[in-house]
Amino acid sequence: MAKRGLTASEAANVLQGPARGNGWALCIGAGSSSDMFPTWDQLVTRLIERERPKVNVHSLKKLRADFSADAFIQAAKDRLELSDKRFTNALVKELYAPAKAKLTSAEWTALMSALNARHVGRNTPATWRAFLSLIDLHYPSLTARGIANTIVELLDTDLSPSIILSFNAEPLLAALINATVADKRGGSPNTDVIDYVTASTTNRKRDRIPFAFCHGLLPVPATAGGRPLSSIDKLVFSEASYLQLANNAYSWQSQSFIRAASFHSLVFVGVSLTDSNMRRWLSWVHATRLQELSLAGVKSPTSTVHYWIAKAPGSMIERRWAESLVAHLGVRLVWVADYADMSPTLRAMIGHP
Repeated sequence: MAKRGLTASEAANVLQGPARGNGWALCIGAGSSSDMFPTWDQLVTRLIERERPKVNVHSLKKLRADFSADAFIQAAKDRLELSDKRFTNALVKELYAPAKAKLTSAEWTALMSALNARHVGRNTPATWRAFLSLIDLHYPSLTARGIANTIVELLDTDLSPSIILSFNAEPLLAALINATVADKRGGSPNTDVIDYVTASTTNRKRDRIPFAFCHGLLPVPATAGGRPLSSIDKLVFSEASYLQLANNAYSWQSQSFIRAASFHSLVFVGVSLTDSNMRRWLSWVHATRLQELSLAGVKSPTSTVHYWIAKAPGSMIERRWAESLVAHLGVRLVWVADYADMSPTLRAMIGHP
């Protein structure tokens, strides 16, 4: 029987033990930045509407119900007859189009400067503050903003995350962490607290939190004279790239996730947990854990060391079914009333006031 999901108050301090023991890992998904960037379904719609003559998106309703978003993204590449490079450019344009349309020219420049800077010292404190100001003005409910504040406040404590695993192809949370650090500590080159990890060969420093882009990193539209920050060879957007990752248990992405799930408590924020690769990796780790507990003499072992912060559905039966859908993955639900509650709930779980 699946463990009942916890409320935010019931989940208070559940991460303190893991944080001070083996450590905890943050798994961040598209829901954390959905205020700024289109959802997967919205991205698919924008790609479909690129076809000429223009397609009535509603006419594909049944197909969209039957096939995944990554399958549709793969199909869009075929229908639009685009090379890999041109399709990457199309994805970038559609991903950033809503923000570009919403922001002033000065705000857009500040956004690009922030997202293109993997080091705190690449921007002045004033540029980082301009980035934070536009976020607070235009995206006041952005989950990633609160998460970044929490991460920075935990730095230099024994509650800081051991690793951050991103399943987004954009660097918004990483940029928000850098901006918050610059705002609180100044902008010298020595204030970096995270290392962007986009490959197994990425250079890292022991005193920084690895920020792993498990689904690659789309190019960020470059500012004048800037060089786009990206990892397009590791992108997991289309079904072809997704299936290739599924068949390679030794890729750095799968190894990073499996290692984190094996040795740390994972906390999922903005992740749907429908990703079949993620579910496969979690099930492997959980099955091994239960086997080891059984060999250690634990009778009928049950173990949930990972947590998924999710918005509670309307009915209790949906909650119970959702809890059962992830129980065999070693994951326990932490229910929140609204997306705005995710950051405060994470703080409560860590025991950080």
